[in-house]
Amino acid sequence: MKIKLNLCHAAFILLTASLLIGSGCSKKESSSSATSTADNSTSPFTVSEITQTNSGDGYFTGSFVVPSDGISFLLSTHKDNNASVAFYSLSDPDGTDILSSSSTPNLNGVASGSLGGSGYANVLVPQSPSFSAKAGTWTFKAYNNDRVKLALRSRSTPTSTTIVVQPYITGTTWAAGDLTATLSVMSGIYSTNGITLTINSTITISDSQYAAISGTFTDSTTSALVSQGVTEGVNLFFIEDYSDSEHLGNAAGIPGSMGIANSWNGVLISLTAHVSGSTLDAQLLGETAAHEMGHQLGLFHTTEKWGTEFDIISDTAECAKSSRDNNDDGLVSAEECDGYGANNVMFWRPWTTSSQSAGKKQETLSSHQQHVLKYSPIAK
Repeated sequence: MKIKLNLCHAAFILLTASLLIGSGCSKKESSSSATSTADNSTSPFTVSEITQTNSGDGYFTGSFVVPSDGISFLLSTHKDNNASVAFYSLSDPDGTDILSSSSTPNLNGVASGSLGGSGYANVLVPQSPSFSAKAGTWTFKAYNNDRVKLALRSRSTPTSTTIVVQPYITGTTWAAGDLTATLSVMSGIYSTNGITLTINSTITISDSQYAAISGTFTDSTTSALVSQGVTEGVNLFFIEDYSDSEHLGNAAGIPGSMGIANSWNGVLISLTAHVSGSTLDAQLLGETAAHEMGHQLGLFHTTEKWGTEFDIISDTAECAKSSRDNNDDGLVSAEECDGYGANNVMFWRPWTTSSQSAGKKQETLSSHQQHVLKYSPIAK
C-alpha cells in the first residue's frame, strides 16, 4: 500500500545524500481574467488569470471550465511578497474536493496547493493516473493571494509526447559545449520512456552573480536567474555551484511553474557536484537533470530517504526501511534498494561511484510515471 508523501518531505528533498531544501496561505478579492502571452486561440496550451470573489467566509472563490477535450491543468496561487499561499479546496465537476482528506483519491498533504508555499503553490491534475481533468466546471476556495492562474492543456489525448527543454549555463569554468554529452544522456533516458525532448541550444549567462547561487528559489538572485526562463518549456539552469549547499540539483516544486515566467519556472543543477577528475560526469549529470526535470513536471521520489514514505504512483517499486536498511543507518541507499526501485529516475539518491563504475544507472520510469509526464500541461 502506498503511503502518501508529505510535501514537507517530498518537495524539499533533493537528489543528494543530505538533501533538504525549502520551498511554502493568502488572496485578493478580484482580479482580471485576461489571458497571458502564452495563450492564443489556436494553441492547445493556454495560461489565464481567474477572477475571484470574496465569499464572505474568509476565503476567495473562483471557477474555471475544463473543455470536453481537456487533457490536464496546473492551478496556481501567487503572492508577490512571498508570503504563504494555498488553496482551501478544489472541487471537480462532480463536487468532489480533491484536496480534502475525506475524498478518494485526494491530493491532501501532497500538492503544494494543499500544504501551502512561500509565494507560490499549485495543484496539478493529473499527478497520477488516479486523477483526470474532468470536463466541466471546477471550483476552488483560496486564501489571501495576489492572483490565481490556470495553465490548461486541451486537444487530443496523448499518443506521442514532446517536451521542450531550454538549458542554460552559468559561470566561466564550463562552456555550453561541455553539456553536449549530458543532454544526450538526458534525452536518451526520456526517449527510452516514450517521451521526446526537443532540446534548444544552451544559453550562456555570463553575469558573475549567477555563477554560484542559493538553492532557495525566493532568494533575490536565484529568482532573477530563474525568471529568465522561457514559458514554453522546462528550464534547466546548470549553475557552476550552489552558494549555500552541496546538492546535486533541486527543482522549484513538485511540480514547479509552467507557462509563467517567475521564480519557480525551472530547476538548478550544480556542475561542480558532477566533476570527475577534470571533466563532467555526463552520465550522472544527465541522470540528475532527468530527475530534477521529473520533479518540475510533478514526479515525487519513488522512495524517500527514510524508507517509510513513497510516492502516490501505484506501479513504482518501494524500498522499505524495515526490510532493506541493511546497515541500520536509518536510510535506504541505492545499493540497499537494488531490485526495489533503485534504477528508477526518481529514486532519492544516486548510485555510489563504485556502483556507477560497475554499470548501474537510474534510467527507468514506470508506466504511471510516464502517464504524468505525457499528460503534463507543458507537453505537446
